[in-house]
Amino acid sequence: MTYKLQCLKTGDLLIDKYTLHYTENALLRAIYDKPFQLQEADGVWKYLSWLPVSKANDYVAGTTTYKADALGTELGMPNLWVTFHGYWPEKGAMCPTGSFKDMEAVPTIQRLHDHGCKGLICASAGNTARGFTHFCGLADMPLIVVVGKDHGHRIWTKTGHPTDSVKVVVVEDGDYYDAKTVAKGIAKQLTGWQMEGSVHNVARRDGIGSLILDAAFTIGSMPEHYFQGIGGGPGPIGVHEMAERLIESGQFEGPAPRQHLSQNVEHSPIHNAWQAKRDHLVAEDFPPHDVEVYSDYLMNKGPAYAQVGGVHDILKGSNGQTYVVERDDAVAAKSLFESIEGIDIMTPGAVATASLQQALASGEIEHDAVTVLNISGGGVERMKQEHDTAVVEPWLRVTKENGAAMILEALEQG
Repeated sequence: MTYKLQCLKTGDLLIDKYTLHYTENALLRAIYDKPFQLQEADGVWKYLSWLPVSKANDYVAGTTTYKADALGTELGMPNLWVTFHGYWPEKGAMCPTGSFKDMEAVPTIQRLHDHGCKGLICASAGNTARGFTHFCGLADMPLIVVVGKDHGHRIWTKTGHPTDSVKVVVVEDGDYYDAKTVAKGIAKQLTGWQMEGSVHNVARRDGIGSLILDAAFTIGSMPEHYFQGIGGGPGPIGVHEMAERLIESGQFEGPAPRQHLSQNVEHSPIHNAWQAKRDHLVAEDFPPHDVEVYSDYLMNKGPAYAQVGGVHDILKGSNGQTYVVERDDAVAAKSLFESIEGIDIMTPGAVATASLQQALASGEIEHDAVTVLNISGGGVERMKQEHDTAVVEPWLRVTKENGAAMILEALEQG
């Protein structure tokens, strides 16, 4: 391995054993030993030097960066760039399941192989589950993916795609948070299996963080601003870490892009804590009861805000800003983007686009600033028009109270 893991609280360096945790309330970061070298490869594998794996595998996912001239003209932004993640053949888009979660799955599968893991356990609100289902199916990697009651329909593949190695579990009375609880419950009992790790998975953060490398090399400079909708935090953290690596390597001048992170107005714990100038979350940052939101992909009851190296630290380190977006504004932004750019986008990208409009209107950013808008998922509607798809049938339906026990029992019975 050409890297070690560093604890961001203690500074200790350690050998990776698919390590997720070392010190309480602190993230680990991959520290790469060799100089960065751009590879002749597709997708994330162009940036293999800064991925925590022994080698590239055969699976492709990556960012497509382009200058959004038409949208930029509409918004009065001559230096607007889009990092697109999804299905868009004319643009050479490389995320086959429609979101940037594919860029997390591809290096994670190689990391699992590197460390001899028997299988993977993953909880998701949909995009992560679909990405891992697609690539674990191709790799014949055993996968147990746990989703809440409203998210099973999001785990689909193109008809005929291999899924024999995938077991989908639906928590019939639970949400994403409950799915995570059930997944952690079985991970403790299954020897040799590995929790995917979410924000603690350095392969996930560096895979998704490669989007800012793609942007910088395409633009020819480090962008000044970066906009993304945020749920748990792996994406923005990975982007900030990768930008800092690029600056430290001397290949691009800093600073790292200002992070502009947006949430639904009804559920916005990160925004609430940041605006209150707190480095931790409190109960009042969350709504007192279940709420309906425009983009439930951005709902997370346990975002990585307070950890050392987490969202608070990257907002502070980049002089960042947060936003809340009303449903009507997100709907209008989605319609604007799709009508101008000619491709459908998922709801997190719509929230990010609406926050960009907010930042322009308030003067938070200059119109001529070099700005990257992350469309973290798109082209799904078009893909479904052009290809037959099918929802992966659940292997098991469980309750949140007995979910872990039900899964373990079913596995024992074969």
